[in-house]
Amino acid sequence: MVEAYSAMNLFLDFSVIGILILGIWLFHWPHRAKFGNLTAAFALACAAALVLYRSGTLYPGIVLISLVVGSAAGYWVAKKITMIQIPAMVAFQHGAGGIAAFCLSLAELMRGSQHLGMVNEISGLLGLAIGSLTFSGSMIAGGKLSNKLGQTPRILPKHTWLVMINLAAIIALIIASVYAPMGSRIFLYISIILLSILFGIIFSIRIGGADMPVLISFLNATAGVAAAFCGMIIENKLLISCGATVAASGSILTHVMCRAMNRSLFRVFVPVEGSLNKPAVKNEQTQIEDPVEKKILHQPVEKNKFQTAVEIARKASKIIIVPGYGMAVAQAQFEVIDFSNKMLSMGKDVKFAIHPVAGRMPGHMNVLLAEAGVDYDMLEEMDDINPEFKDTDLTLVIGACDVVNPAAIETDGSPISGMPILLAHESKHVVCCNLDEKPGYSGVENPLYQNNNTVLLLGNAKETLRQLLENLSETNPAIEESSIQDNPKGHLDSAITALSSAKKIIIIPGYGMALAQAQFKVVELASILESMGAQVKFAIHPVAGRMPGHMNVLLAEAEIDYDKLYEMDEINPEFSQTDAVLIFGACDVVNPAAIDTEGTPISGMPILLAHDAKKVIVCNFDANPGYSGVENTLYENPKTIMLLNDAAATATDLIDALKKIKLTLPGQE
Repeated sequence: MVEAYSAMNLFLDFSVIGILILGIWLFHWPHRAKFGNLTAAFALACAAALVLYRSGTLYPGIVLISLVVGSAAGYWVAKKITMIQIPAMVAFQHGAGGIAAFCLSLAELMRGSQHLGMVNEISGLLGLAIGSLTFSGSMIAGGKLSNKLGQTPRILPKHTWLVMINLAAIIALIIASVYAPMGSRIFLYISIILLSILFGIIFSIRIGGADMPVLISFLNATAGVAAAFCGMIIENKLLISCGATVAASGSILTHVMCRAMNRSLFRVFVPVEGSLNKPAVKNEQTQIEDPVEKKILHQPVEKNKFQTAVEIARKASKIIIVPGYGMAVAQAQFEVIDFSNKMLSMGKDVKFAIHPVAGRMPGHMNVLLAEAGVDYDMLEEMDDINPEFKDTDLTLVIGACDVVNPAAIETDGSPISGMPILLAHESKHVVCCNLDEKPGYSGVENPLYQNNNTVLLLGNAKETLRQLLENLSETNPAIEESSIQDNPKGHLDSAITALSSAKKIIIIPGYGMALAQAQFKVVELASILESMGAQVKFAIHPVAGRMPGHMNVLLAEAEIDYDKLYEMDEINPEFSQTDAVLIFGACDVVNPAAIDTEGTPISGMPILLAHDAKKVIVCNFDANPGYSGVENTLYENPKTIMLLNDAAATATDLIDALKKIKLTLPGQE
């Protein structure tokens, strides 16, 4: 019975740890991070419940009240906090973990050493010290991140010596506490607490600028270490494991942040004292050869800056957006997404470049953009996106400075020297939507602002982007109105790009395919896409065509594999995970107005949820309403690419282009 009970406890422990590790593992993917966070929280809740169940409590009412009060406080904070306050809240949470470890360690140590072994007692003393310094260090970090304290590094005279002497004193007091009589230990404990709090303060105040994400991730690790030591003092394996897991993940994140900045952890925490920020060297760019664009760029920015930026944006085919902390301060992430959608609707290639230390904590930009509903496939890490800048027509910088500052690679002796940056200055044009021209968090002047290919749109980023969008809508409206018919090649190129990179594709046939007798070309197109590695399915609406089973008969004539045909109810849940939807001659059966608008002939009619896909390519004869006469709102969706022509001709164009791409793939002839 005892062995069975032990085996069950071991199984439960490993289950909780496994769920926790799964939650952390899910953080690798932005679209799974929210679920990963909930999974990890569930694991920790289960761990707490197991500890309470196994240990028993003398006062369960107090525990229950504490849980209710703590949960209510957490819920209130979560509802009140804004995205700009997230970094400071994360620092506060690390501090809360540290103070919890401190309280538990102190309570166990005050019970007396007679119930503790040597390892347990040392663990308690370490938990006391690390918990205290984590708390004070996190409060300093939170104060800096919330602008309650000065954000720049504060270097005291002989700062490194102060840190080392403080650390040595803490170690000496810990050793003394092990051997001192019980009656005098309380004074040693108080001394350890005070010196550890002081250590956390002087350790953290010298960190600032681009090093703040490193400090945040490091405090995450120390909070986990403190929790693990608490687990050792009370001999709770589950707490040891969970604390060690958090410590390991925080340590890995710290290493990643340091690598992103191309500097060692030691140099981050022990910077060279007395170093001065040297003035950045102006980076002279090659003069622009296009005389029209040269004329645009050399117009006075004060009078024509928005017109200049709009004209550049309209001409650009490839755009990279670089978000920074200024975007968070202005809460401009929604306007940024509106701009990207506007560019996509104009047939342009748009990507987001994410620097590892952009913002004030790891993943800050990802969180903000996720809040605004960004397509995760558009987010690119620094190492992946940097080679693309030189072929980019426009880089739009939103509230970023240090992460695009060429001084990091051109100037020695500054706080950001040697830090890898996003190579925005290599783009053909750069538009900076920043509040002002002042240096970033590091205090280093940014020569990018002085480059010939840079246009500065100074002011609140949200208002700047709104004005930019208004100018895009108002300037040359004829271009926007006729872009579908007048620029078919641009849209065809966008469609080919989307299809060639798609892994999952759904084809929706309609009556227009029947009129164009395009079924053979559509099936051939599907075959080519499959040969390029894509998974292709056909979505059949019950009333597509002019009779039941109309699409099935047409596709059967083209010798389609019946296993690829899916009915509406079966295929609809898959659209949200689909990279591209190809619509051939269908309108009403994919019209979102059926579920969004009341009082129309198709209101309430179930439709194929093509609008949920990441990209929609419409191969219709024109953009007129379907058989019902209801305008199709899908055509106005920013992620929709319109290829207006005879469906068979459009399919032929796509086939020819994809065949050329296929020949360039490895293993193809």
